[in-house]
Amino acid sequence: MFGIGFQELLVILVVALIVLGPQRLPEVAKSLGKFYRELKSAVDDVKSSVATDLKSVKEIEYDIKSDITKKLEEPVKIDFEKEFEKEIKKSEPVKTVEREKITFKREKNDEDNING
Repeated sequence: MFGIGFQELLVILVVALIVLGPQRLPEVAKSLGKFYRELKSAVDDVKSSVATDLKSVKEIEYDIKSDITKKLEEPVKIDFEKEFEKEIKKSEPVKTVEREKITFKREKNDEDNING
């Protein structure tokens, strides 16, 4: 128990008897025993909840793996032409913008009006 041998336990009991006295030693021993039982039951509860959680995680992991293997075993049917058409229909047609040509040269009619 906790790496304590019989001799160490005997020394601890003698020191406790000297410090606490013969009247309070039974009360302290009872309270220590009660504390030890409560601690042990709490640790057991934690162990059982962790074990339950691990079990559920393993079940979920197994379900996911089985779903993946089922999907991988199904034959993959891809029609290239249909997929290509879908991708073409998704893309929007390219819009062309017509721009007006701007020149800084005077036309002959403008020169006639200025000179004339």
